[in-house]
Amino acid sequence: MSYGLLIGKNLTRKMLRSFLLILCVAIAFFIYSVLSSFQKSFEGAEATVERLVVTNKIGSNEALPISYWNKIRQVEGVESVTHISRLRAYYMNEFNVIGANAVDIPSFYEMFANTYSFDEHMVAAMTQKRNGALVGRTLAVKEGWQLGQKITLTSFRHFNQDGTQNWSFEIAGIFDGLEANVDTAFLITNYDYFNEALVRGKDVVSIYGVRPHDPQMIDSVAKRIDQVFANSGSETRSQSEVAFMKAFMNQFADVELIVRAIVSAAFITILMIVANTMIFAIRERLLEIGVLKVLGFSGFVIMLTIMAETLLIFALGALGGVGLTALLMPILSELLSSIVPGISLSAITVVQALGLAVIMSFLTGFLPAFKALRLPIATALKHS
Repeated sequence: MSYGLLIGKNLTRKMLRSFLLILCVAIAFFIYSVLSSFQKSFEGAEATVERLVVTNKIGSNEALPISYWNKIRQVEGVESVTHISRLRAYYMNEFNVIGANAVDIPSFYEMFANTYSFDEHMVAAMTQKRNGALVGRTLAVKEGWQLGQKITLTSFRHFNQDGTQNWSFEIAGIFDGLEANVDTAFLITNYDYFNEALVRGKDVVSIYGVRPHDPQMIDSVAKRIDQVFANSGSETRSQSEVAFMKAFMNQFADVELIVRAIVSAAFITILMIVANTMIFAIRERLLEIGVLKVLGFSGFVIMLTIMAETLLIFALGALGGVGLTALLMPILSELLSSIVPGISLSAITVVQALGLAVIMSFLTGFLPAFKALRLPIATALKHS
């Protein structure tokens, strides 16, 4: 008798019980895969620890002078700098809020060339059209916008020289993300055009983006930038894009904490169910374990077969849960496009799920397997 056959026979002894166990595990890993994918997309797939975000020390809603741009360029270790100003506008009605930013197009392109697909032709088009706008694919599809179309956004707070809050742009290009889960539900326009037309609040920006020469020196570069503006009228806070995105999202809700709480509750429940079921399953097989020991199977081998049985349950459940997530991800992506554009199941999430399956199989299978290892033959043969 092979060990594989023995494991298979034990697993199929009660098909309904095994099926329900695998189903429970699959549901838990489906919850994990969906929420983990949601969290990663919600925090921004384009965020990286290799770029810095410089904001006002008071908060990201406070502006910084545009004069800081050249000063940051001169900081030791800085390779390139760009700036972003949030327009805070809507399209057609106040409930249709649009992600719109005024930027320096050339430096923005240089900073995010490895994140978005806009190219030098789009940069040239924006140079020729001061009121031009580059629109992300997700936003263009959502609003039905086309290349060359003229659109009007209404700002919640910015007045132009006409005395209105309406800002007109002509779509000069539509760009994509270089990865499927990169957010493209926004547009960018020329900062100079926006700044010159403002009635008040000129010559300020919302944030600066910085790329150091050496990504390993990002912390020291951040400290140097903050030291330059220490005790100034607008002190700065420099941090990695990942840290900035997490802090920004935490203003609304601690998504990471919520995800961990839900996933932990699901996994703890599954651990208790599977461990309890395996303990009862081993109790039912005490006589058979005694017979196997009489036939020459060592206690260690029997222990390994029980742990392998538990591992198989979790492996099948994890693969089922992850597979179901992959199958439903296109539907979830469509339903959640307005909240987390480009949500997808990443390879990291799959690897983490399989790793958790191995850990959980050990936690639930070790106690009953160890009990089988220590079980005396005489005690096992007395069980009927």
